[in-house]
Amino acid sequence: MFCTECGGNISASDRACPSCGARQDNQPVRAAVPAAARAVAADYRKPGFGVMGMTRAVLGALADGKVIRNAIALVMRLAAVLVLLGGLLVVITVLKTSFQISSAAATIGGLVVAVLMAAAFFAVSQIYLFRAQSVHDLEDSPFTIIPILSILFRASGEAYAVGALAFGVGGCLFTWLSGMSPMTLLSQLGVLVPSLPGLNEMGGQSFVAGLVFLVTMVIAAFGALVAFYALAELVVVLVDIALNVRRLVKGQTVAA
Repeated sequence: MFCTECGGNISASDRACPSCGARQDNQPVRAAVPAAARAVAADYRKPGFGVMGMTRAVLGALADGKVIRNAIALVMRLAAVLVLLGGLLVVITVLKTSFQISSAAATIGGLVVAVLMAAAFFAVSQIYLFRAQSVHDLEDSPFTIIPILSILFRASGEAYAVGALAFGVGGCLFTWLSGMSPMTLLSQLGVLVPSLPGLNEMGGQSFVAGLVFLVTMVIAAFGALVAFYALAELVVVLVDIALNVRRLVKGQTVAA
Protein backbone atom coordinates (compact mmCIF):
# COMPACT_ATOMS: atom_id res chain seq x y z
CA MET A 1 0.00 0.00 0.00
CA PHE A 2 1.18 3.46 -0.82
CA CYS A 3 0.69 7.02 0.39
CA THR A 4 -1.42 9.12 -1.96
CA GLU A 5 0.80 12.17 -1.39
CA CYS A 6 4.39 10.98 -1.72
CA GLY A 7 4.06 7.37 -2.88
CA GLY A 8 5.85 6.00 0.17
CA ASN A 9 5.06 2.58 1.64
CA ILE A 10 2.50 2.51 4.45
CA SER A 11 0.94 -0.26 6.46
CA ALA A 12 -2.72 -0.88 7.22
CA SER A 13 -2.39 0.44 10.78
CA ASP A 14 -0.78 3.76 9.83
CA ARG A 15 -3.04 6.79 10.21
CA ALA A 16 -0.32 9.06 8.80
CA CYS A 17 2.41 8.45 6.26
CA PRO A 18 5.75 7.81 8.00
CA SER A 19 7.57 9.54 5.12
CA CYS A 20 5.67 12.78 4.59
CA GLY A 21 3.21 12.84 7.51
CA ALA A 22 0.11 13.09 5.33
CA ARG A 23 -3.05 11.81 7.02
CA GLN A 24 -4.45 8.57 5.63
CA ASP A 25 -7.99 7.30 5.38
CA ASN A 26 -9.09 4.44 7.61
CA GLN A 27 -9.20 2.29 4.51
CA PRO A 28 -5.68 1.94 3.11
CA VAL A 29 -5.17 2.86 -0.48
CA ARG A 30 -4.47 -0.15 -2.63
CA ALA A 31 -4.95 1.57 -5.93
CA ALA A 32 -2.13 2.34 -8.23
CA VAL A 33 0.11 5.20 -7.14
CA PRO A 34 -0.29 8.34 -9.26
CA ALA A 35 2.49 8.92 -11.75
CA ALA A 36 3.51 12.24 -10.15
CA ALA A 37 3.91 10.60 -6.74
CA ARG A 38 6.00 7.80 -8.21
CA ALA A 39 8.24 10.35 -9.93
CA VAL A 40 8.79 12.27 -6.68
CA ALA A 41 9.65 9.08 -4.81
CA ALA A 42 12.06 8.06 -7.55
CA ASP A 43 13.82 11.44 -7.41
CA TYR A 44 14.35 11.11 -3.69
CA ARG A 45 16.04 7.77 -4.24
CA LYS A 46 18.46 9.13 -6.88
CA PRO A 47 22.08 9.60 -5.73
CA GLY A 48 23.03 13.25 -5.41
CA PHE A 49 19.41 14.45 -5.31
CA GLY A 50 19.30 18.23 -5.06
CA VAL A 51 22.76 18.81 -6.58
CA MET A 52 22.84 21.61 -9.14
CA GLY A 53 23.58 20.75 -12.74
CA MET A 54 26.59 23.11 -12.78
CA THR A 55 28.06 21.31 -9.78
CA ARG A 56 27.59 17.96 -11.48
CA ALA A 57 29.28 19.25 -14.65
CA VAL A 58 32.31 20.69 -12.82
CA LEU A 59 32.87 17.65 -10.63
CA GLY A 60 32.34 15.35 -13.59
CA ALA A 61 34.98 17.22 -15.58
CA LEU A 62 37.44 16.98 -12.68
CA ALA A 63 36.77 13.27 -12.32
CA ASP A 64 37.38 12.82 -16.05
CA GLY A 65 40.96 14.04 -15.56
CA LYS A 66 41.27 16.07 -18.75
CA VAL A 67 40.71 19.38 -16.97
CA ILE A 68 43.43 18.64 -14.42
CA ARG A 69 45.87 17.53 -17.11
CA ASN A 70 45.28 20.66 -19.17
CA ALA A 71 45.59 22.89 -16.11
CA ILE A 72 48.89 21.36 -15.02
CA ALA A 73 50.23 21.53 -18.58
CA LEU A 74 49.33 25.24 -18.68
CA VAL A 75 51.06 25.83 -15.33
CA MET A 76 54.20 24.10 -16.62
CA ARG A 77 54.20 26.29 -19.74
CA LEU A 78 53.89 29.38 -17.56
CA ALA A 79 56.73 28.03 -15.42
CA ALA A 80 58.88 27.76 -18.55
CA VAL A 81 58.31 31.45 -19.24
CA LEU A 82 59.11 32.35 -15.62
CA VAL A 83 62.31 30.30 -15.80
CA LEU A 84 63.42 32.34 -18.81
CA LEU A 85 62.64 35.61 -17.04
CA GLY A 86 64.36 34.47 -13.85
CA GLY A 87 67.33 33.24 -15.85
CA LEU A 88 67.64 36.63 -17.52
CA LEU A 89 67.76 38.29 -14.11
CA VAL A 90 70.42 35.84 -12.89
CA VAL A 91 72.56 36.33 -15.99
CA ILE A 92 72.37 40.12 -15.64
CA THR A 93 73.40 39.87 -11.98
CA VAL A 94 76.33 37.58 -12.82
CA LEU A 95 77.49 39.96 -15.55
CA LYS A 96 77.18 42.93 -13.23
CA THR A 97 79.22 41.16 -10.56
CA SER A 98 81.82 40.08 -13.10
CA PHE A 99 82.44 43.63 -14.33
CA GLN A 100 82.79 44.87 -10.75
CA ILE A 101 85.74 42.53 -10.18
CA SER A 102 89.05 44.31 -10.76
CA SER A 103 90.73 41.30 -12.33
CA ALA A 104 90.31 40.99 -16.10
CA ALA A 105 90.62 37.21 -15.90
CA ALA A 106 87.82 37.11 -13.32
CA THR A 107 85.64 39.22 -15.59
CA ILE A 108 86.22 36.78 -18.46
CA GLY A 109 85.41 33.89 -16.14
CA GLY A 110 82.19 35.62 -15.10
CA LEU A 111 81.23 36.05 -18.74
CA VAL A 112 81.75 32.32 -19.30
CA VAL A 113 79.56 31.52 -16.28
CA ALA A 114 76.86 33.90 -17.55
CA VAL A 115 76.80 32.26 -20.99
CA LEU A 116 76.56 28.76 -19.49
CA MET A 117 73.84 29.80 -17.04
CA ALA A 118 71.85 31.39 -19.87
CA ALA A 119 72.09 28.14 -21.83
CA ALA A 120 71.04 26.18 -18.73
CA PHE A 121 67.95 28.30 -18.09
CA PHE A 122 66.95 28.00 -21.73
CA ALA A 123 67.38 24.21 -21.54
CA VAL A 124 65.27 24.04 -18.36
CA SER A 125 62.48 26.03 -20.05
CA GLN A 126 62.61 23.57 -22.95
CA ILE A 127 62.34 20.66 -20.49
CA TYR A 128 59.24 22.19 -18.91
CA LEU A 129 57.64 22.79 -22.31
CA PHE A 130 58.37 19.22 -23.40
CA ARG A 131 57.03 17.71 -20.18
CA ALA A 132 53.97 19.97 -20.34
CA GLN A 133 53.13 18.46 -23.71
CA SER A 134 53.65 14.99 -22.22
CA VAL A 135 51.12 15.80 -19.50
CA HIS A 136 48.68 17.17 -22.06
CA ASP A 137 48.96 14.04 -24.22
CA LEU A 138 48.28 11.59 -21.36
CA GLU A 139 45.43 9.22 -22.12
CA ASP A 140 42.50 8.53 -19.83
CA SER A 141 43.27 6.03 -17.09
CA PRO A 142 41.83 4.97 -13.71
CA PHE A 143 44.37 7.31 -12.10
CA THR A 144 44.66 11.01 -12.92
CA ILE A 145 47.31 12.52 -10.66
CA ILE A 146 49.80 9.66 -10.38
CA PRO A 147 50.92 9.66 -14.07
CA ILE A 148 51.25 13.44 -13.89
CA LEU A 149 53.31 13.11 -10.71
CA SER A 150 55.66 10.72 -12.49
CA ILE A 151 56.25 13.26 -15.27
CA LEU A 152 56.81 16.06 -12.75
CA PHE A 153 59.44 13.97 -10.96
CA ARG A 154 61.28 13.45 -14.23
CA ALA A 155 61.11 17.15 -15.10
CA SER A 156 62.46 18.12 -11.67
CA GLY A 157 65.41 15.75 -11.94
CA GLU A 158 66.25 16.89 -15.47
CA ALA A 159 66.04 20.58 -14.57
CA TYR A 160 68.27 20.17 -11.51
CA ALA A 161 70.81 18.10 -13.46
CA VAL A 162 71.06 20.70 -16.24
CA GLY A 163 71.50 23.56 -13.78
CA ALA A 164 74.10 21.71 -11.71
CA LEU A 165 76.12 20.72 -14.77
CA ALA A 166 76.09 24.24 -16.19
CA PHE A 167 77.18 25.79 -12.93
CA GLY A 168 79.76 23.08 -12.37
CA VAL A 169 81.44 23.68 -15.71
CA GLY A 170 81.14 27.45 -15.41
CA GLY A 171 82.42 27.49 -11.84
CA CYS A 172 85.37 25.30 -12.74
CA LEU A 173 86.37 27.58 -15.62
CA PHE A 174 85.85 30.65 -13.44
CA THR A 175 88.21 29.22 -10.80
CA TRP A 176 90.86 28.33 -13.38
CA LEU A 177 90.71 31.76 -15.04
CA SER A 178 90.39 34.00 -11.99
CA GLY A 179 91.90 31.99 -9.16
CA MET A 180 88.72 32.77 -7.15
CA SER A 181 85.96 30.60 -5.82
CA PRO A 182 82.75 30.48 -7.92
CA MET A 183 80.92 31.03 -4.64
CA THR A 184 81.82 34.68 -5.07
CA LEU A 185 79.22 34.90 -7.81
CA LEU A 186 76.64 32.93 -5.81
CA SER A 187 76.99 35.22 -2.80
CA GLN A 188 76.03 38.17 -4.98
CA LEU A 189 72.80 36.36 -5.94
CA GLY A 190 71.77 35.91 -2.32
CA VAL A 191 72.21 32.14 -2.51
CA LEU A 192 73.33 30.25 0.58
CA VAL A 193 76.87 29.11 -0.13
CA PRO A 194 77.36 25.41 0.71
CA SER A 195 80.57 24.01 2.11
CA LEU A 196 82.24 22.19 -0.77
CA PRO A 197 85.49 20.26 -0.54
CA GLY A 198 88.45 21.82 -2.30
CA LEU A 199 87.08 25.35 -2.48
CA ASN A 200 87.13 26.16 1.21
CA GLU A 201 90.45 24.54 1.98
CA MET A 202 92.30 26.05 -0.98
CA GLY A 203 90.29 29.25 -1.33
CA GLY A 204 89.35 28.32 -4.87
CA GLN A 205 92.77 29.39 -6.10
CA SER A 206 94.08 26.23 -7.70
CA PHE A 207 93.52 23.92 -10.61
CA VAL A 208 92.59 21.13 -8.20
CA ALA A 209 89.93 23.29 -6.50
CA GLY A 210 88.17 23.94 -9.82
CA LEU A 211 88.34 20.29 -10.75
CA VAL A 212 86.95 19.23 -7.37
CA PHE A 213 84.09 21.69 -7.79
CA LEU A 214 83.30 20.32 -11.25
CA VAL A 215 83.33 16.70 -10.05
CA THR A 216 81.15 17.58 -7.05
CA MET A 217 78.53 19.25 -9.24
CA VAL A 218 78.59 16.40 -11.78
CA ILE A 219 77.98 13.89 -8.98
CA ALA A 220 75.17 16.04 -7.58
CA ALA A 221 73.56 16.33 -11.02
CA PHE A 222 73.78 12.61 -11.71
CA GLY A 223 72.54 11.71 -8.22
CA ALA A 224 69.55 14.03 -8.51
CA LEU A 225 68.69 12.67 -11.96
CA VAL A 226 68.82 9.06 -10.76
CA ALA A 227 66.84 9.84 -7.59
CA PHE A 228 64.03 11.68 -9.37
CA TYR A 229 63.84 9.08 -12.15
CA ALA A 230 63.63 6.38 -9.47
CA LEU A 231 60.74 8.22 -7.83
CA ALA A 232 59.00 8.52 -11.20
CA GLU A 233 59.38 4.79 -11.88
CA LEU A 234 58.31 3.92 -8.33
CA VAL A 235 55.07 5.82 -8.85
CA VAL A 236 54.43 3.90 -12.09
CA VAL A 237 55.17 0.59 -10.36
CA LEU A 238 52.69 1.41 -7.61
CA VAL A 239 50.07 2.14 -10.26
CA ASP A 240 50.74 -1.21 -11.95
CA ILE A 241 50.43 -3.01 -8.62
CA ALA A 242 47.13 -1.27 -7.90
CA LEU A 243 45.76 -2.14 -11.34
CA ASN A 244 46.82 -5.78 -11.06
CA VAL A 245 45.28 -6.08 -7.59
CA ARG A 246 42.06 -4.60 -8.93
CA ARG A 247 42.00 -7.14 -11.78
CA LEU A 248 42.63 -10.01 -9.37
CA VAL A 249 39.82 -8.87 -7.08
CA LYS A 250 37.41 -8.57 -10.01
CA GLY A 251 38.44 -12.00 -11.29
CA GLN A 252 37.84 -13.59 -7.90
CA THR A 253 34.48 -11.85 -7.60
CA VAL A 254 33.35 -13.11 -11.00
CA ALA A 255 34.55 -16.63 -10.22
CA ALA A 256 32.66 -16.62 -6.94
